[in-house]
Amino acid sequence: MERPDPPLEPEQLRGKLMIPPLRKRKPDIPALAHYFVEKKADELKLHHVPEIHPCSIDALIAYDWPGNVRELENSIERALIQSHGGKTPFEL
Repeated sequence: MERPDPPLEPEQLRGKLMIPPLRKRKPDIPALAHYFVEKKADELKLHHVPEIHPCSIDALIAYDWPGNVRELENSIERALIQSHGGKTPFEL
């Protein structure tokens, strides 16, 4: 007769999901940037969603994002606040 497996400990039940850092997912940056612009524009109660200048997308892709997705989101929010409803510039 086969013995049943011992019960799992709580630390064994937690799954580990490995997500690569943003600097290794450069193709995701434009979609994430547009998502965060829409999200933050709504949170900041802007009358319209500003567009991201194409040169700004290039700057976002070129940056290494040591703070990962949270840093990108915070940068988008800061740029929206500074843009006063115009195109969003990014100086990283």
